[in-house]
Amino acid sequence: MLPLNRFLKILCILCMSATVHAQTDTIDLHFVSFPKTANPEPLELLIGENETMEVELPTNNISKAYKVPALSKWALGKSSDPDAEEFIFKTYGITPSINSKKQLVLVIRSEKDESNDLELIALDFSQAGFGGGEYLFMNAAKVDIAGVIGDLKFAVKPGKNTLLTPKPTKTRGDREYSYARFFFRNKDTAKGFFSATWRLNEKARSMVFFYHDPNTRQIRLHIIRSFLPGS
Repeated sequence: MLPLNRFLKILCILCMSATVHAQTDTIDLHFVSFPKTANPEPLELLIGENETMEVELPTNNISKAYKVPALSKWALGKSSDPDAEEFIFKTYGITPSINSKKQLVLVIRSEKDESNDLELIALDFSQAGFGGGEYLFMNAAKVDIAGVIGDLKFAVKPGKNTLLTPKPTKTRGDREYSYARFFFRNKDTAKGFFSATWRLNEKARSMVFFYHDPNTRQIRLHIIRSFLPGS
């Protein structure tokens, strides 16, 4: 029989090992959806065999963090009624997971109101992967988008995204600003549709969605800013 003090040491080591194992098997998952809508309905995230979790899909801010198992893919949809004879999960959208303990899932809704088809894109939401002062440009339009922000130029195809860290083009006191201008491709020409001077903030990360206005069909943009924890 093991001495009591040795048994307690082994038990402590096992508990610490189990804690570390649990930590490595879970991640923080956030959501944001587009196009923007006043009251986006929550959906269910498949988190295990016959197991789901209801998640909010806001359009004007990033959702809270959901602590979930570190799965190889993320699937959103609706499950069968709890009283049904068998569990059925109807998938609306699915995407591979990525190698990050903090992930953000972009949920791009179909332009057709009656459609439940979703496009999901998983992004690294850690400060190392998407940090303060950075801009994520997501092209949800049907045409190529190009732009200039600060000292940087970029181009992004429909359905693609790019992450940039612009430098300031002017300073007022302790505040830094960067000039931004964007264009869309119209056949073989580039037409400007937006220009502004944006304040840069190293404590905030920004997401910029380019899209076609459903009523006018003109190119618009939608900006979401997320402040770093502790800011």
